[in-house]
Amino acid sequence: MKKKPHFFYTAAGMALLAVSHVLAAFPFTETELREKVFSMAKTYFAEFQHPETGVLYGARLSTKASWTTPADCKAKKPQPWGYGSRYADTMLHTGHTLIALLDAQGRKPDPFLETNCKKLFSAMKFIYNVCPVPGIIPRGPHPDDKTAYYDDSSMDQNTTFIIATCIYINSALASETDKEFGRKALQETGGRLEKYGWSIKQADGVTESHVGFAWTGMRHEHVSILLPTVWALYKGTGDQHWLDVYNTFSAENNGERWKLLAPGTNVVINGHPIYANQNCFRLNAFYRLLDDTEKKKIIYDLLAFTAKIQLERDFPNDFMRKFLKPEAIEEVKTVMNWGDNALHGACEAWAKYSPEIQKLKSSVKGTAFLAHVRFPLGGFHMVMTSEHDDLINTHIPQIWNMLAAVDLTENDSGETSYLFTVVAMHLYDYYYKHTK
Repeated sequence: MKKKPHFFYTAAGMALLAVSHVLAAFPFTETELREKVFSMAKTYFAEFQHPETGVLYGARLSTKASWTTPADCKAKKPQPWGYGSRYADTMLHTGHTLIALLDAQGRKPDPFLETNCKKLFSAMKFIYNVCPVPGIIPRGPHPDDKTAYYDDSSMDQNTTFIIATCIYINSALASETDKEFGRKALQETGGRLEKYGWSIKQADGVTESHVGFAWTGMRHEHVSILLPTVWALYKGTGDQHWLDVYNTFSAENNGERWKLLAPGTNVVINGHPIYANQNCFRLNAFYRLLDDTEKKKIIYDLLAFTAKIQLERDFPNDFMRKFLKPEAIEEVKTVMNWGDNALHGACEAWAKYSPEIQKLKSSVKGTAFLAHVRFPLGGFHMVMTSEHDDLINTHIPQIWNMLAAVDLTENDSGETSYLFTVVAMHLYDYYYKHTK
């Protein structure tokens, strides 16, 4: 009689060994992961989300008395684009968080995830509809006055709305009403961008927004915005027009834009080390939405390439020093034991983190938090959206340690809290991708 192979040499056995190996690589149990991810999200929503509209704000709602007033907002203060108002990036926070939750829900469904995905898309619809001009993605509104918003939109608000809407209305959670709204809003938004040469104008149709530059230049930074956005317009609407526009841009100058997306010296990421991670949202969505295998490979390689650039850059770099007080940098450098004039990479920045940051005087605490939490967090966000298992596995211990160690009750930034939630959801998605 033929001897049966040992269980561990069968397909089932090999699969079990593979799962066991992956499980051993995670520095947490399934229970620990779920408790951390859901508690973090629940706290974030409880503190930064409007209970009725679902909109996510840049500071805790409990502090709104100190925010820019509706009257000042309507007077375009403190600036026409609303920086410092605490509601300049509502679409950015809401859209990014939605897609992270939607990825998690798609991987391992949970009623909490489903409910909040629907609530966040409802919030996106609310934000879009507060401005009567079709196609404008407003900044705002003020939580107490939906007529108080800034019409000086930005590249990040527009691309987030387009990409997040495309992905959501193609998901199992979208209702027919959601799909109808999404297709109409995408046509309006895309049409307005195209009308103005893929630049962003205020409601007057003349004034270019603060971050409203045209995306049509033959340079990596523009291409990494333009192609993912136009492709999302097509995938979200099914309109042949957007496919034609996409193909035209892709083919221009013998396919120069795709050459600019390939990893190499042509690749330049945002000089601001705190916001460079925002582009990984667009590129990761582009990778997932693309059908062309050859082009997917280019974006796959680019995701890891840009993540590594972010992980290896210094903080503060020359660009960042323009915004930080030299005396604050010097004090943080001394207290946090940098041993040099800058932190050399995200991993070093996180390795030198200490809860003692919370004891620093307020004038330097913010700088220390930027250096040792927000800066490495951006790099870890790019890692988790890189689609590269080897890169992700390398940094999971640091990422988990950060999620577990940082006390967000001492942090007032909605931008940091939303990113913690997003990274946690990506970790949830990744865990179940490899263990189910």
